[in-house]
Amino acid sequence: MTHEDDPTLDPDVWSEAPAGSPTPSAPPSDRQDRPSGPRPAPGRDRSGPRRPGRAPAAGATAPPRRPRRPADEDEYFEMPHESRMPRWLAALLVIVLLVVAIGGGAVWWYRHQVNPSGGQGAAVAVQIPEGASTSGVADILAEKDVISSATVFNFYVGGKDLTSVQAGNYVFRKNSSFDQAIAVLNAGPKTPVAAQVTKVTIPEGYTVHQILERIHAKVPRLTVADLQAALDSGQVPSSIKPADQKSYEGLLFPATYGVGADDTAVDVLSQMSTEMESRVQALDPAASLAHIKQQWGLDLTPYDLVKVASMIQYEAAIPADAPKIGAVTYNRLEKGMPLQYDSTSIYYAGLSGQGPETIDYTVDTPYNTRTNTGLPPTPISSPGEYALEGAMHPADGPWLYFVLTAPKVVSFSESYDQFLQDKQQCIDQGLGCG
Repeated sequence: MTHEDDPTLDPDVWSEAPAGSPTPSAPPSDRQDRPSGPRPAPGRDRSGPRRPGRAPAAGATAPPRRPRRPADEDEYFEMPHESRMPRWLAALLVIVLLVVAIGGGAVWWYRHQVNPSGGQGAAVAVQIPEGASTSGVADILAEKDVISSATVFNFYVGGKDLTSVQAGNYVFRKNSSFDQAIAVLNAGPKTPVAAQVTKVTIPEGYTVHQILERIHAKVPRLTVADLQAALDSGQVPSSIKPADQKSYEGLLFPATYGVGADDTAVDVLSQMSTEMESRVQALDPAASLAHIKQQWGLDLTPYDLVKVASMIQYEAAIPADAPKIGAVTYNRLEKGMPLQYDSTSIYYAGLSGQGPETIDYTVDTPYNTRTNTGLPPTPISSPGEYALEGAMHPADGPWLYFVLTAPKVVSFSESYDQFLQDKQQCIDQGLGCG
């Protein structure tokens, strides 16, 4: 049988061997069927003699034919994907960047606490008590706004040359750097505090005379005469008091102070004066004066603000009334109306030993705000924190009148008719209106 008669033979791959050629002993492999040289380019003629494969044995099934690649199909290889950064490495890089950013922010914040921007602020009197620890000192300085953070200060001084802190009276400046605060502590107190310290509490609304009497009552060795002489000598500093003003009325802040065994009259009164300066500065008087000028057209001074605060201290039934009374004061000043505050006449009467029941409000005195327009010559008492706040940050309202209409209840009004109705309530309830 010839290859034409065998249907299992592919006529495309079978050819007759030349006569006399030996029969191959083994069928050639697929690799042996292909030429060893380079493959022809696509489209070229691949014709040529082909080596015959071994004929299948009798009765054997011919193996399936390998499908042929089309002659015009290009050879190709699948290239590996481009190299990319592993996900874990990218995540690690992000974490590192976050740590660096957070660390940089923390360093900036720490340096800002140690060296705050803006320069030092107003002077502030600070008393370091006997036996105060470093952390206790840090808390006191932070409370007085000398340093920004007690916690950071404690950490900072751990590696600095901070000598043992002596008890006593110091003068720091607000918004100080840590090194500046440490330098003041290392220099020692201006006046050391003895182990026995007497606490003296000055109530809000006290006059200078009442303050001096209270100090003498608590510290008998400091007489009223000695204390008044200290004020008259001009040795008690005050940046608020005008140069031509001798009175310290309203310039001694009401608070609790520690008086040591060696403290002089000047020392004690200087603490109070410095504290008032500190409280006024903390409320930003420059901004307050600019606002009052814009809102009411009034050219005032920090000393004038203390005058207003001293009247608010007397007139306000509760702290919440203070900003409204401040507005009434400025509204009346703007319109050229007398303030008509009885408190100013009561103060003047007290200077001469008179009681409120004997006051003649028709007598023309420098402190009679019923007959005179404008502010009184001096403050009439020592204002506390909320009274200063009311004078320096007044409310925005049209009120011109106010009167007590119930215990600790003040009614404000814009019209005089409404004021008369409110005043009648005061009279009916026996609250002191007449």
